[in-house]
Amino acid sequence: MPHGMKIGAVSLWLLLLLSEKPMYGYEIIRELEKRFSGYWKPKAGTIYPALEKLEKNHLLTSRVEFREEAPDRKHYALTDEGRSELANTMTYWTRMTEILETYRETHQSIFRRKTELRKSQLSEFFTELGEALRGRSIDIKKLFPDAEKPVHISPTEPVKLKFLYAKENHKFEIHMEVEWLPSRKQVSSVS
Repeated sequence: MPHGMKIGAVSLWLLLLLSEKPMYGYEIIRELEKRFSGYWKPKAGTIYPALEKLEKNHLLTSRVEFREEAPDRKHYALTDEGRSELANTMTYWTRMTEILETYRETHQSIFRRKTELRKSQLSEFFTELGEALRGRSIDIKKLFPDAEKPVHISPTEPVKLKFLYAKENHKFEIHMEVEWLPSRKQVSSVS
């Protein structure tokens, strides 16, 4: 872990959840499953030892709820020290994520575009892109006239499509990814 970062990813998620409200163990596991939309299904053997370690390091406190009709529950809550550690760790995670994203974009992007359009303009763009896909190559300069230099994209068959519709930070997003394996000619011209 980077200097100054005392907790890893699982512990960070636990602190983030508990910063919202105190929770008991099983509730934490279910909430993590929900937040990760089933992509990560945390196991009790991962979560409970991490909770114990956070409590041992005085980042969490716990209390047992004794119940007659059901098993007892252990509720966890952040301490002031836990809130401070969460704030410090978030700073490191944010910096690390920004560095990785910038590195990835700088070193892997051939062309990148982010802009704001009207729905009618977006429709026209997808129509033009669709027409270009019917041909042998896509001329980025035709799709984005203000592009600095011409870039030609030549998708090969088969083309894979990934589509995600999501809500994040009170806004809706669509993420699309089109992927294909380059031909030998394309690999040699990019290398």
